[in-house]
Amino acid sequence: MSSPHAAVARADSGGGSPGTPAPGVPLPQRPPLPPPPPLTQIAKGAGGAVLGRDATLSSPAVQAAGPVATAPPAQAAPPAQTTSSASTQAATQAAAAAASRAAAVPLAEARAIPDATPQLPPGTVYESRRPPGPGDGHRGLSGRLARLRIGSHTASRSALAQLRISTPGTGLILGADRQQGPVSVRFFRPEPTRIALVGGAWAGQLVTFRALALGARVAVVTADPQAWQGFGERATGRGDRVAVLSAEQPLAVTASAQQPILVVYDLGQLGATAPQPLGPWQTQLTILRQLSQPGVPSIQDCNLVMLQRLGSAEAALVGSSLRLPAASTQFLQVMADDMIALVGDGAERYIWFAQTDVERQYAGAPRR
Repeated sequence: MSSPHAAVARADSGGGSPGTPAPGVPLPQRPPLPPPPPLTQIAKGAGGAVLGRDATLSSPAVQAAGPVATAPPAQAAPPAQTTSSASTQAATQAAAAAASRAAAVPLAEARAIPDATPQLPPGTVYESRRPPGPGDGHRGLSGRLARLRIGSHTASRSALAQLRISTPGTGLILGADRQQGPVSVRFFRPEPTRIALVGGAWAGQLVTFRALALGARVAVVTADPQAWQGFGERATGRGDRVAVLSAEQPLAVTASAQQPILVVYDLGQLGATAPQPLGPWQTQLTILRQLSQPGVPSIQDCNLVMLQRLGSAEAALVGSSLRLPAASTQFLQVMADDMIALVGDGAERYIWFAQTDVERQYAGAPRR
């Protein structure tokens, strides 16, 4: 079954372009446009525009408080001498002129000072060349923020009792759906769980790899020990999480919600002849590398059946034993290598394994 592709239709516009007049029709004469306004020259400093610059000056306006000119204290004339009103008026005018010249000198000097603005990057409005440091509340040269000072908070037991986090169990993520949403299953439950996989050792090891990520301990009973040799060490870096057995034997194991048990039977076309009795938080995974009539009971006695791409004979057996519609039976034969079908509780779902980089490194590319 191939996914539909959206078709994009392009419509060609008929006639000429909207801006092209008909032949023989004279073009309308547009009135002449007014001349553009004259450009205003704005004085700029050495490092770009300086805020607060007076546009009429060639240098920044500097407001400097000049010295206040005060008239010298009047000396008392000797009693024997008197001054005329004319001489007094002339002295007053001379003092006022001197004070005016003294007050005008600072502003004239300020206007004559050349623009000594340092060479700053364009748009800079500050004059400090020191880079901002952690103490300035900015990022330093390394891009790291200053260390935060985090205090402690105290709460009473009654207040802590009201803080609750409710979240459903995520289970084991088997892959992603068509909308790229994660698809998880209750792989480990308080009651015994049986799962069958019709597919290759690659899919079985990928599911086992994800079960190890949940903290499970694994026992593999296989007729192909070479395929599983060193799998546990590569996946966990330890040698006590996965046990590889070449023959069926009773296992005395205890499981819990924090450390469930997964028993894998990889015996080719058949399931276990004497399967391990299961208890709470224990799951049995039966891998059928090729489905034939002797292996049909293994998929009928399960809580969940996982199917990789099947051959025509395998699809016919699965369709009849699991009562799948004809369309599903046909689709099972054309699935991609990285797809898997989930059948359980009267429903079926098709997902993608969506391998991570780490999983691809340890399990390789999808295959059967």
